[in-house]
Amino acid sequence: MDGRVMTTPRRRRYLRAQLAWLLAAALCLAALGAFSLGAYVLLAVLGSVVLDEVLTPVAVEPRWRPRWLLPVGLLAAAIVVVLRTLELLSLGLSPGALAAPGVVP
Repeated sequence: MDGRVMTTPRRRRYLRAQLAWLLAAALCLAALGAFSLGAYVLLAVLGSVVLDEVLTPVAVEPRWRPRWLLPVGLLAAAIVVVLRTLELLSLGLSPGALAAPGVVP
């Protein structure tokens, strides 16, 4: 790092956007009746990655954001995907069984 840091207004904008995303994700999942910890973690990680790419300047690595946060979030999302896949397979659902009625796989 060459010593450049995010300014306070940029930090606040990033944090406000992150909090808004997390709140919107929770509210949308609840409104759809689909709230689960797994779905929320996936949306939170997705939002974090998108906001990080959109709002963080290219030449800046914020000191206030730990380096381990993104890898841990991606690992949590991967675990959720694997668990959900195993759950679907244990129910006997195969990709062919998920096809729309009348559609031959």
